[in-house]
Amino acid sequence: MRIIDRYLLRQFLVPLAFCFAAFTMLYIVFDLFNNLGDFLQGRASLGSLVRYYLLMIPASLIYSMPVSLILAVLWSMSLLTRHNELTAMRACGISLVRLMTPLFVVGVIASLTVLVLNETIGSEAAYQTRQFVRAQSREDKDSVYIAGPLPYQNSDAHRSWLIRRFDTRTFEMEDVRVTQQSPAGRDIWRATAARGIWAGGGWWLQDLWLQYFDETGNPVGAPRTFPVRHMIEFDERPQDFLQEVKEPEFLGAAELVRFIRSHPELSPAAVRRLTVDLHSRLALPWGCLVAVLFGVPFGTTTGRKGAVKGVMLCLALFFSSWAAVSLGMWASKKGLLRPAWLGGWGPTLVYLAAGATLALRNR
Repeated sequence: MRIIDRYLLRQFLVPLAFCFAAFTMLYIVFDLFNNLGDFLQGRASLGSLVRYYLLMIPASLIYSMPVSLILAVLWSMSLLTRHNELTAMRACGISLVRLMTPLFVVGVIASLTVLVLNETIGSEAAYQTRQFVRAQSREDKDSVYIAGPLPYQNSDAHRSWLIRRFDTRTFEMEDVRVTQQSPAGRDIWRATAARGIWAGGGWWLQDLWLQYFDETGNPVGAPRTFPVRHMIEFDERPQDFLQEVKEPEFLGAAELVRFIRSHPELSPAAVRRLTVDLHSRLALPWGCLVAVLFGVPFGTTTGRKGAVKGVMLCLALFFSSWAAVSLGMWASKKGLLRPAWLGGWGPTLVYLAAGATLALRNR
């Protein structure tokens, strides 16, 4: 890495760290004032609040990281322009695009990081924080985390589940009935258990009754009973049941794909809405790169005129991009914009193209 690259990165990453910390604190303070009444009513402990706000950080990255990036770019570019450092560098024959390449790389890395975090811990963290807030206003806080009766159909394995009570925190089940069918729809066996737990990467059923059926659907002998049995026949994971409980906004892209595949009975309109959500989850993290692409020309053109104009352009970009994304998703979910992926990716691709054009044309 050249010395000039390290210098530009240092000038950029320091204000980025401060901006990210500031926006994260603002987000936390705003949420605290918004939910303080619920926390007091639920007598939330300090430890639970600390965990809640730690979970909020990855869940809020989709909002805080792009605005932090564009403000950091504006700040660093304004300083470099005001002190004539950019002019001196370009006088040495280095193009502005080459100079700004380290910033563009940071934008790509930030986008990929937000995308990965959204797909790994972000959506689950957002769901957990929502459940925590809901639990504060209830006398029986555990009831928020209990789902049931919960039906689940594994179309690939031709297996159907009915769970009377499912704990979304521990994945414990009560009153479980599982029916295994043949591809033709004939019952092969049925398992009925008082309790099910997830341990060691598999499902264990307790107080199990296992009944087999012949080709005509009649029981074959008496049910087999087991105090505890490891059900190696099951390939379902806890996430498969959680996706039945969560709203689409708390599902990652991979979870949305599995949900659509496991529900062939969904109407075309429902599939279209879920597909739009799927593509929007993949597209939104690239707002980090959009922020950097727009921040470079904004910073160089407003550096000598003061920071006010740059901040106004930043805010205009931020709110207009979110308005475009919301409008695109709404139009696509209503069937006004086809194909469905265009509603999720269209606004982001337009802003990426516009930002790249401005950055390349900037002199």
